[in-house]
Amino acid sequence: MKSYKQVAGLLSIAGLSLALGACSSASAEPFEIKWGETECEVCKMKIMDKQFAAEAIMENEKGYAFDDIGCLMRDWYPEQKEEDIAAMYVKDFNTKDWVELDEAMFVYDKESKTPMAYNILSFAKEVDAEAYIEENGGDMMDFEQLKDHSWERGEMHMKMDGEGSMDQDSEMDMDTEEEGQ
Repeated sequence: MKSYKQVAGLLSIAGLSLALGACSSASAEPFEIKWGETECEVCKMKIMDKQFAAEAIMENEKGYAFDDIGCLMRDWYPEQKEEDIAAMYVKDFNTKDWVELDEAMFVYDKESKTPMAYNILSFAKEVDAEAYIEENGGDMMDFEQLKDHSWERGEMHMKMDGEGSMDQDSEMDMDTEEEGQ
């Protein structure tokens, strides 16, 4: 028979483990995007470019994928309740690794070419964002500044590839395309 002290010790350890587990702030993990198949939640274009993809995972574990940070932050995020969002991720422009959105640094470069022409690039490290700005220009932002960004769109640089998908090579007037939908 176990002594009272042994049982009390085991219960204390079990209680501490439960308490620590409940306080855990582990965020939801990024989910797999099927490149060229998964559609953006907002614009419904197929997500092709790993450098610009973004994701949101809800507390109920439902995931949303985006082909451009602008689709996530301009169109989707303002309609959500913060407490319903478990995690949001963006791709590092250089490594294409997932980075928690609120820990990333962002560069607005109106000369860059992103899928929906919002021209925001994300970086895991501030030093990488600074290096990009030094070489290409642009303005750096953190997550709070990104929320207040004006979200002007640049020119779309897309073309059809013959299979119904779009590529980023030639210019396309998005106003004309949107009117036709």
